Amino acid sequence: MKREITKYLIGVLLVIASASCSKYVDVVPDNVPILEHAFASRVMAERYLATCYNAMPNFSGYNANPAIMGAGEIWTNEQIASAGKNILRGAQNTDSPLLNEWDGTSSLWRGISDCNIFIDSIGQVPDMPIEERDKWKAEATFLKAFYHYELLKRYGPIPIMDKFIPVGSDLENYAVERQPVDDVFTYIIKTIDGAMEFLDPNVVDVNAEMGRVNRIAAKAIKAEVLVYAASPLFNGNQSLVATIKNQNGKQLFNTTYSAEKWISAANACREAIEAAEQGGKSLFVWQAPPGVNITRPEAIAQLSSRLAFSQNKDNTEGLWFYSNNIISNEVQLSYMPRGWDANTQSNASIRSFLSASQNMIAKYYSANGVPIDEDKSYPYSQRFEVVNVTDPKYQYDVALNNQTIRLHLDREPRFYGNISFDGGRYFMRSNATEAGAFSTFYRLGGNVGINNGTYYNVTGYGVKKYVNYENTFGASNSMSIVSFIAPVIRLADLYLLYAEALNEVNGPTAEAVSYIDKVRARAGLKGVEAAWLEYSIYPSRPATKDGLRKIIKDERTIELAFEGKRFWDLRRWKDGTEELSKEVVGNDVNQQNPNLYYRQMVFYSPSFTERDYFWPISRAELRRNPKMVQNYGW
Repeated sequence: MKREITKYLIGVLLVIASASCSKYVDVVPDNVPILEHAFASRVMAERYLATCYNAMPNFSGYNANPAIMGAGEIWTNEQIASAGKNILRGAQNTDSPLLNEWDGTSSLWRGISDCNIFIDSIGQVPDMPIEERDKWKAEATFLKAFYHYELLKRYGPIPIMDKFIPVGSDLENYAVERQPVDDVFTYIIKTIDGAMEFLDPNVVDVNAEMGRVNRIAAKAIKAEVLVYAASPLFNGNQSLVATIKNQNGKQLFNTTYSAEKWISAANACREAIEAAEQGGKSLFVWQAPPGVNITRPEAIAQLSSRLAFSQNKDNTEGLWFYSNNIISNEVQLSYMPRGWDANTQSNASIRSFLSASQNMIAKYYSANGVPIDEDKSYPYSQRFEVVNVTDPKYQYDVALNNQTIRLHLDREPRFYGNISFDGGRYFMRSNATEAGAFSTFYRLGGNVGINNGTYYNVTGYGVKKYVNYENTFGASNSMSIVSFIAPVIRLADLYLLYAEALNEVNGPTAEAVSYIDKVRARAGLKGVEAAWLEYSIYPSRPATKDGLRKIIKDERTIELAFEGKRFWDLRRWKDGTEELSKEVVGNDVNQQNPNLYYRQMVFYSPSFTERDYFWPISRAELRRNPKMVQNYGW
C-alpha cells in the first residue's frame, strides 16, 4: 500500500511534500539534492528563504490573478483568454479547476511545505546570529500563515498543515480532512502573532529588503484576515455554501453570528494603523517633481490617487511591497493606449487590450462626492446623452470642442486620475503641464482607437493606475518603461477596513466616519456627512449602520478599483450573487459616429451562483484523499 501511496501522491499533503523535495535542487550545490546542504551555510539558507517567498500568488498578472478580471472590472475582446475572466463566465470546474492552488507543483500547499522545512531546519545553519535566525524563521512563519489565508479565501475550510510530513509516512498522515473555518482563522492569527515579535518593526534597507515582511506588513495582513473572518461569508453564514460537513459529520462553518469577531477585527485594524503611522506611513500625496508645473488641487488629487498604487519612490502609503509583484513592460503596455502621439502610433509593443468596464465607470462619484444616481444635481437620466464640450472649466479633464457623453463630465478626481476615456486627457510626467497632457480619442479612427485586429481596447475605457507616469516614448519605437512594485496592501485599504469594522461594532460613529474622510480628503472630496447632507437625495444615509456600510463598500470599490480587492470583497460581503451577475458593458468601439459609439454594448451576462463563492477541489484530489469532501454545489 505504501508503494502505491508514493507512486500516486495520495492526498494533498503528499502532493506538496513530493513537490518540495523536488525543489531542493534549486537551492543546493549542483548534483547534490540533499536537504542538509540547503542549510549548510547562511547563503544557502537565505536562498531557501527566497524559495518560501516565491510561492506568493501572482498579484499583477491578468491571467494569473483571478481578481484582476474575475470581478468585471477589467474586460478584453474574445481573442484574449483569461482564467479570471472565465471564472466570471462560470467556466470553473472540477476536472481541471481554473487557477488551481490546491494540486500540483505550483500550489500554495507547496509554499507551506517549503516554509515548514525552513522553520524546522534553519537552526542547523552554523555561525548564524541568533537575532537573524529568529527573524528569518519569523518571516517563514508569517508566510506559512499567509498561504493558509490565501487558500482559505479560495476554498473555505482547509486542512491545517503546521508541520512538514516526509514522503513515505503512513497513509493516515497524508489522508487529511478539512478543518472548520473558525479553527483555520484561529490558526492563521496565532501563527502570525507567534512571528510578530521577531520581525523587523519596519523596512531597514529598502534596496536589500524590498518585499520582505516586517511587523507593519504583518499587522496589516492580520487586520485584513480578521475582517475577513468577521464578514458575512464566514460569520453567521446560513446559506447553502455553509452546509458542508466532513465525512464524520463535523460542521465546517459556524452558522452563528459573532459580534466579537468584529471587535477583534477593529482592535487589530487600530493596532496596525498605529504601527504604520508610528513607522512613518501616511496617505501618499503627490508633489510636482522638478520640471513639472501643476498646482491645481483637483490635479494633485488625481495624481495622488493614481500614484498611490503605481509610485514606489517616496511612497509613504504602501504597507507591503512584495518584490516579485512587479508591474513591468508587459503589464503596463497591456493597459496603455496606443497612439496618443506620433511616437506611440506605430509601436506594436503597446497592446492596449486590458479595458475598464463601464460598470466601473458608473461606480465613481460625482464631483460632489456622492454616487451619481444619488446626486440631486447630477443629470443621471441624461448620462448617455452626447454633448459638445466647450466650457473651459473642463479643459484639463476633457478635450474641448469634442463630443462626449455627460457620464464623463462633473466626476470626482479619482475618476479623471484613473480612467482614460474617449475625449479624455492623459497626463504623463513628460507633458510637464496639464495643458500639455495627451488627448485620447477611442472612437473608430481616433488616435487611440482600434489599430490592431487582436490587441485593442474593447470597451473604450482604459486604466491609468497600471501605467507609470514616468514612462517615455521616442522615435523608431524606442521607449523607457519604469517598472514599479504594486502594494499587497496600502494604508487607504487599512483605513477603510477599520471604518468597516467600527461601523459593524458600534454603528456610524464619528471615528468610523473620520477614517473614510481621510481617504476622501486625499481624493479632494468633502467629508461623508457634509457631502451627503448637501448633495444626496438620501441625506441621512451616513446616520445608519446599513447606510454607512453601503458608503464604505462604495469607497472601497472606488479607492481600490482595479487593484484586485473587489473580487474578494464581493465574496466576503456575500454580494457576489447580485454584483457579479450584472452584465459587463462598454462602448461600441467599432463606431466613429458618437451617437453609435456611445450605444451601450453588452459583452457578457454572467450568472454568479451560491457555489461560486468558493473554488472546487479537483476530482483527482477527491480520488486521492478518501477523507476529503467537496465544496457545496461542485
